[in-house]
Amino acid sequence: MSFIPASVDPFRRGGTPTGVSPAEHGRQRMFWLFVLPALLFYVVFFVAPALYGVWVSFLQWRGTGDPQRFVGFANYKRLWNDEVYRLAFRNSIEILFVCGIAVFVLSFLVASVLRELKAKRALQAILFFPYMVSPIAVGIALSLLMSPDGIVNASLRFIGLGSLAKLWLTPDLIFSVILVGLVWVSSGFYITLMMAAIGRIPPYYYEQSALDGAGRFRTFWNVTLPLAWDVVSVAVVLWAISAIKVFEFVYGLVGTGANPAPQSRTLAIAQFLATTGGKPPQYQMGVGSAMAVVMVLLILVLVVLLRRVMRRESMDL
Repeated sequence: MSFIPASVDPFRRGGTPTGVSPAEHGRQRMFWLFVLPALLFYVVFFVAPALYGVWVSFLQWRGTGDPQRFVGFANYKRLWNDEVYRLAFRNSIEILFVCGIAVFVLSFLVASVLRELKAKRALQAILFFPYMVSPIAVGIALSLLMSPDGIVNASLRFIGLGSLAKLWLTPDLIFSVILVGLVWVSSGFYITLMMAAIGRIPPYYYEQSALDGAGRFRTFWNVTLPLAWDVVSVAVVLWAISAIKVFEFVYGLVGTGANPAPQSRTLAIAQFLATTGGKPPQYQMGVGSAMAVVMVLLILVLVVLLRRVMRRESMDL
């Protein structure tokens, strides 16, 4: 019969696992002591409501106090057959790609130019300012600028280009105004990210590139983009999430007096109108929850795909 010292016996009553010191065991216990309240808060106020929203998406329900009726995938089938919702889905996808490409191209161009200017901090603050203002306020301000008698049309008439003045907020043109406005509002934030990514690149990389005779585009492609790729990949994921959730800016731009035209609706606007935001409110909580599930799944798929597509080995600076 062999005897195992109590100090190393992993099955000793009240002992700690083999290889874990009492201090490490105490740190693990303190870790869970501090993490558990935040974890419980997250589960109760975030995970549980999200799961309940998934359940509501299978119900026909108008809100608190009304009877609930299980309808299975009927709400999802309704979304599939709803032409207005499909238009809102296409609008959100177009915002994701069209505005995304414009935002990142503009951000890299401006950041590359600002890097060489002495007043880059002041200019960066000016460009970042629209992002700091409430999106609803920016949307309302843009709607006033683009109104029939707004500054845009008045300026065109003043410089002799009155033929270019249009009714910019009509259903035919409203979505183009939304795209331009989103690029204007969002670019400041991503310019700041790109400035931070470019600013950490040591100057001798650009000096060596200039000595090799590389032009601006080749320097950007071979130096700036690879060394800033980790920031770019994170910024693209952030853009994908925010693009699918666009709401405040569009709602402020199209106005709250009546239901927005289908041409101007995004997924978030469609969900808002299906629940409590319509004129009059529809209170279709099951349909609204189904829209929310579609949005979450779309964001999840986009994030996973983008992380896989943009995965690269980190480069040391």
